[in-house]
Amino acid sequence: MDQLFPSMNSKPEKIQLFALIPAWLWVFVLLPMFMPFVGLGLWEQTELSVWLEIGYHVANGIAMLLLLLRYLKDEWFMVQTDLRYTLKHIALTVGLAVAAELVLFGAAHLLGGELGTLLNCLPAVEMFISHTPLLLLDLQPILGTVTLSVFAPISICALFYCFGFAPVCYRRPWLAYPCVAVLTLIPAVINILWRGQTDLALSSYLVQLPVHLLMCWSYQKTDNVWTPLLSLAVFNLLASVVLPLIPF
Repeated sequence: MDQLFPSMNSKPEKIQLFALIPAWLWVFVLLPMFMPFVGLGLWEQTELSVWLEIGYHVANGIAMLLLLLRYLKDEWFMVQTDLRYTLKHIALTVGLAVAAELVLFGAAHLLGGELGTLLNCLPAVEMFISHTPLLLLDLQPILGTVTLSVFAPISICALFYCFGFAPVCYRRPWLAYPCVAVLTLIPAVINILWRGQTDLALSSYLVQLPVHLLMCWSYQKTDNVWTPLLSLAVFNLLASVVLPLIPF
């Protein structure tokens, strides 16, 4: 069991964790509330308001990168010491995440669930404000793919994995996974309170939760933040390429 869930030592410094607290407020409350005023007159025009969604993810990704830059640099040194080990676990994590999503979609189909709604919730994002991830890809395939496979993973890794998983797993590994499950539910609750789209918000949470848990497991297994970050980037890239091709 210790080999599957080893002890974890990697986590951001306390000052970085404290900096992520106002970042949470900015990403999930202030910026989404401010966006409709920025896009006044554009919000209801789907092909134009997509730029607000792209700007949201890009701004979040850059801000989170700057906050954790020192931590990421330190962790990259460890990646370089055994690159094959990291790549192996990235491939394993992505494979498990794809398998988990296939099982989830298969179960939903057998139970008569609306697959169109579920598919719209991938690739994984920190939170969507004007467009679902799949709609973003439909409107801006290339830039949307770059946004969702580069900037969104940085935000997710910082706000959920570095902030909510690593510090807890460092002391109480058994509590870290429920902590992430609760933490990733908060954006869905905010979306429900803000826009009232309960079905879509909860579907997004349920679809993305297995991905988050597996990414956190890779964080613990390799004791390095680059494993979940790169794994999520690859997963989102695959989803960005494959999902728009599925007719539904």
